Amino acid sequence: MNVLIVDDEIDTLNEISFYVREYESISSVTICTNPLQALKEIGVNHFDIALLDIEMPSMNGFELAEQLINYLPNIKVAFITAYNTYATEAFDVNAIDYVLKPIRKERLFKALDRLTSIQNETFHTNDNKPKLVVQTFGKFIIKIGNDIVRWNRKKSSELFAYLLENIGVPVHKEKLCDLLWPDLEPKKALVNLQTTVYSIRKTLGKYDNYEISIYYAEHSYTLSIEDVFIDVIEFEENLERALDLQDTMLLRTVLRMYRGNYLEEDGWIWAEPKKEMLRKKHIFAVKVLKKIIHDMKD
Repeated sequence: MNVLIVDDEIDTLNEISFYVREYESISSVTICTNPLQALKEIGVNHFDIALLDIEMPSMNGFELAEQLINYLPNIKVAFITAYNTYATEAFDVNAIDYVLKPIRKERLFKALDRLTSIQNETFHTNDNKPKLVVQTFGKFIIKIGNDIVRWNRKKSSELFAYLLENIGVPVHKEKLCDLLWPDLEPKKALVNLQTTVYSIRKTLGKYDNYEISIYYAEHSYTLSIEDVFIDVIEFEENLERALDLQDTMLLRTVLRMYRGNYLEEDGWIWAEPKKEMLRKKHIFAVKVLKKIIHDMKD
């Protein structure tokens, strides 16, 4: 993995770099003494992990983190700082960890353990097969490893997303016709539905080593998927557990999944109720995390 370290104190920068180079699974380390230099580096290099100081000239670490994530959405960020008053702000920008100076090697390695484990979980299953990942927060995207599924028809992604929202539940063909083609007469809408289902099956047929199926029975379609990471399902299941346990680390992990409102960029009207429900859950979870962190300081 490639690591970017940014700190305006050269002695600290060299110390962190020395420790990181000792950590197993790190391929390369790039050091920068200021954020502007770091932004130039991401224009020519890919980074998996960023370790950032917070108080720096020209741009603080939070601002830099936001720009890094815009350029590299999968980059994992941890902050390294002499001040323990920034915890809430750090997790607001989806940081995975927060390490205080003076640097202790053991503590830094624990942070790297978290950063590398999350990075690895993003792309592979336990048998090292590229993981099938469904992203519903922000824009609807299906990834297999680094490959993004490309749909042949515009309605294919919408139909698949709707069946995914109702995964395992039969949805009657008439309901799907009314939902996706409300302005067409029934026979024409049904033809469109059947053509779109065929198009989805053809597209997903390229990935025949994954268990993705659309079944038809009793005038209804049912989506079945196995061995898949679906962000919204993981978000809801783990959020409930994290809140029950008041587990700050799990809460942070869950909140990082929320990259935007549910199917926000796709504009599908039928997704609005779930989008609003998830948005309220996210706001509540952020408030809980901030309260826990505040109480820990007192």
